[in-house]
Parts: sequence; structure tokens; C-alpha cells
Amino acid sequence: MMECWQCGKPAQGICRFCGRAVCKEHCSTMPFILTIYVGENNTPKAVVVADALWCGVCKPQPEPIEMPEIY
Repeated sequence: MMECWQCGKPAQGICRFCGRAVCKEHCSTMPFILTIYVGENNTPKAVVVADALWCGVCKPQPEPIEMPEIY
């Protein structure tokens, strides 16, 4: 059985952003972008899951992070 990252109680889900297990007391939700594409008039659009499970601890970055060391 998975335990909550913060309190050790039985986990009810997994953070979509970092993979930490969380219980109902410590979970939150936030939008999760599945994909981005260019729509009509070259307007960027996104397919988003509105209430993805979030642990409340990790800090998803608003912008991509350069990682030249893995190239």
C-alpha cells in the first residue's frame, strides 16, 4: 500500500506532476496540459485536464527548462 508523502496515511492518489503519493487531506488539483497545438489563425491552443491531482508540494514550472547536458 502506498503512503502519503506528507503524513504517512494511506494514499488515495498520485500527483500528476511529480508522482508523489498523497492522501485526501493533502491533495489539491490544478490544470495539466496534455498537448499544445497551433489552431486557426496561428493561435496556440492547449488540451487541458482541469482538475489533475497535485500533491501541493512540487512546483511545476510555467516554462520549459533548458537541459543541454542531456543532448
